[in-house]
Amino acid sequence: MRYLPDGGSGEADLEAVIQRILAARPELSREKVLEMIKERISQLGPTVSMLSAALNLARELGVEIDMKFELGTPVKDLVSGLRDVTITGRVMRIWPVRRFKRRDGSTGKMASFILADGTGSVRVVLWDDKADLVEEGWLELGRLVRVSHGYTREGLGGRVELHVGPRGNVEVNPPGVDEADYPSPFPEPTQISSISPEARLVSVEGFISAIRPITAFTRPDGSPGKVLRLRLSDGTGSITCVLWNEAAEACEGLEIGSKLRLLGARVRESLTGQVELHVERDVQVEVLPGRAEVPLGGLMKISDMKPGLSGVEAIVKVLRAGRPREFRTGQVATLVVGDETGTIRLDLWDDKAELARQIRPGDVLLVRNAYVRERRGARILNVGKLGSVELNPEGLDIEAPVRTEEEITSLASIEEPGGPYTVEVVLETAPELREVMTGRGEAVQVASMQVSDDTGIMRLSLWRDLAEQVATLPPGTRIRVHQVYAREGPFGLELSTSVGSFLEVVKSESEEER
Repeated sequence: MRYLPDGGSGEADLEAVIQRILAARPELSREKVLEMIKERISQLGPTVSMLSAALNLARELGVEIDMKFELGTPVKDLVSGLRDVTITGRVMRIWPVRRFKRRDGSTGKMASFILADGTGSVRVVLWDDKADLVEEGWLELGRLVRVSHGYTREGLGGRVELHVGPRGNVEVNPPGVDEADYPSPFPEPTQISSISPEARLVSVEGFISAIRPITAFTRPDGSPGKVLRLRLSDGTGSITCVLWNEAAEACEGLEIGSKLRLLGARVRESLTGQVELHVERDVQVEVLPGRAEVPLGGLMKISDMKPGLSGVEAIVKVLRAGRPREFRTGQVATLVVGDETGTIRLDLWDDKAELARQIRPGDVLLVRNAYVRERRGARILNVGKLGSVELNPEGLDIEAPVRTEEEITSLASIEEPGGPYTVEVVLETAPELREVMTGRGEAVQVASMQVSDDTGIMRLSLWRDLAEQVATLPPGTRIRVHQVYAREGPFGLELSTSVGSFLEVVKSESEEER
């Protein structure tokens, strides 16, 4: 482990901190304090000086230290030929390590970065082992850095450069530095609604409107990684943000409503063509104080839900509540929901699917951050990893029509396989319940019966939860079945429900008699 010397007045400051610790904690010896300081350096990394580690230890031990620190020479005052230079600033740009051959045949290394302090900027050149700070990832864009014991030279184009050789030090996040005094390498925050695929880097500020847990994974080279997906909103719009590794860890423990500022995020298009932001470094993540009440944004009506939309918020009433179904990579529950403008199939995926066990027809759902896809010509509203569903939210209701005003198809007009149809029929026979095995090996309930209208009579089979819904209805009950299909069955042409079907009881037997 390398220990960064402090040099000059820094050694006096280090001794002062040690004496303060010994005065406050007399049970500790000087040797023990030095050992604890070196242990802090091994934990915090090679860019931490003895003084910074001592201050870190003092804070942990509850010892108050009030010290002023020398920030060094302002960048604007640098001229060529200076020795033993100290400057403090923020890393604005980094160039990777370059190796070269010296005249004596040995191999050398160099790396460089731009440091700015508000008065100007300067290129800092790191030689040999100091270049390891870039190669090993200790120096990152946006970090505050103090360079000490450097020397200035005239570089290309006549501009002054600061060089750091064997005697020099580079300390990341040095003590006594106020973040607000230094410029940022990142663009100013912009409104989410203005972000386009053509943008390269953006900064945004908002509140988390959806978030999923951090996921650990293994890269092809065997190294571990972490990823966190969240939805950030700012009142003008919302966007999916993908945070990797250190950035993901910086958001650990945050919840819906937490406020964030993401700096210098990369703009990318997802496989589905949606714009999203990617962040890799913890220095690009600022957790802001306070929490936001997640408002109901522009609630969307079902009639306006077009394939390709994302970030959909809506209040809907449940018309059919399916149970979770297992598939190869997870589970899904299919519901049919409606509002005063129409109906749509709603798919709840993975952990959201479990909620379907509590949902019943007539319940109200507040759906957030859903997306709309099209399958076989039908719209499907999906709630996935970043979406959320609230069951019967307090104070929210919706006026969904008891009967949806759709065109009714007469039984006589259904002469060949096809659909979907909406039919209004009377149960001529009591439903016959049976259990069948699907092609996937799943045992499901089916209820079959004879039904009629003024034009004819047909056999109707209702599957899964619809079978349970109709099982107790007596003959003579009038029902309306939506999204039903005509198929060839063992008894000829018959009607059968699908995942998008739902039914309404129009009149019971007793109501018919009255």
